[in-house]
Amino acid sequence: MATQTDILDLVHESVVTCDAAGTILSWNKGSELLYGWPRSAALGRDINQLLATRHDNIGQLQRQAFAEGSWEGELIRSTAVGEERVIDVRWTTEVEPDGTPLRIIETARDVSQRKATEDALRISEYRYRNMFQAMAVAFWEVDFTRVGAMLIPLRDQGVTDLRAYLMANRDFVRTTMQRAEVIDLNVNGLAFFGAETRDAIIGRTIADFWPEASEPVYVDALVATMSRQPHIVTETKLYRLDGALVDVLFTVSLSQDNRKRGVILIGVVDISARKQAEAALQKVQTEFAHAARVSMLGELTASIAHEVNQPLAAIATSAAASLRWLAADSPDIEEVRSLAQRMAADARRASDIIARVRDMAERREPERLPLSLNALVEEVVLFLDHELKAQNVVVDLQLGADLPIVPMDRTQIQQVIVNLAVNALQAMAGCDQRRLGIATATLPDGRLSLEVTDNGHGLLDQPNKLFEGFFTTKASGLGMGLSICRSIVEAHGGTIAAAQADPGARFIVTLPAPIIAMPGAA
Repeated sequence: MATQTDILDLVHESVVTCDAAGTILSWNKGSELLYGWPRSAALGRDINQLLATRHDNIGQLQRQAFAEGSWEGELIRSTAVGEERVIDVRWTTEVEPDGTPLRIIETARDVSQRKATEDALRISEYRYRNMFQAMAVAFWEVDFTRVGAMLIPLRDQGVTDLRAYLMANRDFVRTTMQRAEVIDLNVNGLAFFGAETRDAIIGRTIADFWPEASEPVYVDALVATMSRQPHIVTETKLYRLDGALVDVLFTVSLSQDNRKRGVILIGVVDISARKQAEAALQKVQTEFAHAARVSMLGELTASIAHEVNQPLAAIATSAAASLRWLAADSPDIEEVRSLAQRMAADARRASDIIARVRDMAERREPERLPLSLNALVEEVVLFLDHELKAQNVVVDLQLGADLPIVPMDRTQIQQVIVNLAVNALQAMAGCDQRRLGIATATLPDGRLSLEVTDNGHGLLDQPNKLFEGFFTTKASGLGMGLSICRSIVEAHGGTIAAAQADPGARFIVTLPAPIIAMPGAA
């Protein structure tokens, strides 16, 4: 028949019996595993001395247990190798009929790992709350539980392109917004939304703050949530409580812990001032670019005047001839008609020249349209035709075949090409043979390249300095031409660089990959 000791050894938890003084009377296998002391070393020892029990008044605790019949709580104890552990203890006490304390039956288990986890979680929560409140970002926590309940069935229904589905079902998107409830926000969140108290925001849904134009950003957040991305960062616009529309840097944290809680953390930073500064900077850059174009046209005045005078002179000659034919005894109507047609053609030619000059001189806001880079190069060469011929410059055009379309501002990109070409002409002054090369191509990564080369005297200083504002090697130059070219190219998402050629100089412009393909474009 199994003894009591054998039965207790089958229990996984520690079971110890002590007398009223704390001397160990029984010690099961669970106790050996928990504390590392074998039964032979534990029996007869004082349990609190053996395990270095830590408590303010362990004697008082035992007296309380005998008086009340039981006690449970946590004690700090050390194992045989000196490791401190948090032990969850339950005492059941027995007394003699006259009330004299007899013994304590103790069950115990190690809760050190659980306590460490709880402490870490508590510290993490404390840090999170401190950061949540102290950060200079407007943070708000949003309960996404009901939104997830709407999205998960879509996946189960076989919707593979969630973004396309959501963009095509904007009413559905708006409904999800109306189910995403704000559950907390920090002090900066109050300031951002213009709220005096948290109650003015908490409990409301994000639909109250989300303009229709910003829905694609919200859709991206939904897609990120369902695809388990860690976060998203983008720019958008949100409403304040007073209805004002504000430019913000919008971030969403989609951590694993928050997912389990069904919560997303949204952070917004007011970037209205930055946007206003960018707009002001763009305006200044546009003004500088306009001034540079007008200055450049001033340098080409003689060439432009000659270009206009040619069709005007032809019109005058044809008009005089027409009058002579009409004054004859037998007017040759057919000849007069032919002369009139020539005058009309020359008038159109003069009008086209004036239109090109006007486009270059006009002050207007940048407008990007899908355009052919090759066509812009050809227009520039036509614009500079007289100047090129007057300086005996041979133009070597190498325009890439099947060049695709890219979004560009016509006037600005033409300004870049004209500026680089005019600089090349000036660099070749004094050369016996002058050759201007303009080449376009599609790079392997899809970007477009434009190269302008000359066989002049080369770069006289460090290539990078050429693009700095007010740096010039010309006696009468302002040093803004190449700086403005760089601003224009970078605003288009491209790059511009200079390098020595043999002989001369080479300027390389790249533009981002196209959005529209146009096979056969030249």
